[in-house]
Amino acid sequence: MRIGIFGGAFNPVHNGHLALAKHYKDSLSLDRLIYIPTANPPHKPSGNLIDGEHRINMLKLCVGDDEVCDIEFRHDGKSYTYLTLQELRRAYPNDKLYLIIGADQFFYFENWYKYEEILSLATVVTAAREGNQYSQMLEFKAQHPSLKDVVVSEFEVIDVSSSQIRNAVSQGEDISQYVPKRVEEYIKEHRLYV
Repeated sequence: MRIGIFGGAFNPVHNGHLALAKHYKDSLSLDRLIYIPTANPPHKPSGNLIDGEHRINMLKLCVGDDEVCDIEFRHDGKSYTYLTLQELRRAYPNDKLYLIIGADQFFYFENWYKYEEILSLATVVTAAREGNQYSQMLEFKAQHPSLKDVVVSEFEVIDVSSSQIRNAVSQGEDISQYVPKRVEEYIKEHRLYV
């Protein structure tokens, strides 16, 4: 089986996340896609993260038949991708795992905890987020031999970020073009990011 692992803060999940997931489901012929919201990210402050329960609930509202896994909320300490992948590898010993990472994280991937072991546990895939970023990513990959097996792709992206959405909500602006309707309603109902 071919399993995609899509981790991130999803604070909140937005149309860009969902488009990226669909791209990889189709291009890699994934049998399953598992969204894994991070509990305590090591590479960024968690102070602006809303409660994990809200992030999990919003994901469940919009991922259809895909799965949402709370694996990183079951452990104390930082949410290291390496440890999560180790656990998933034990659960799926004979399956091909694909770790989907954002373009922003690709450039810092060699700073991740045990990044070389991550590369041995899963095929890392990423996609350019902006028009000229694809060539920059390929050039960066060529200059970093340890990243030779990372799959870099290019596709039409939805230019939106979670921080942009949080800022829009705090300013009382419309976010309907950035998130699924059910996520927008959830944010309003629970008064998130205000």
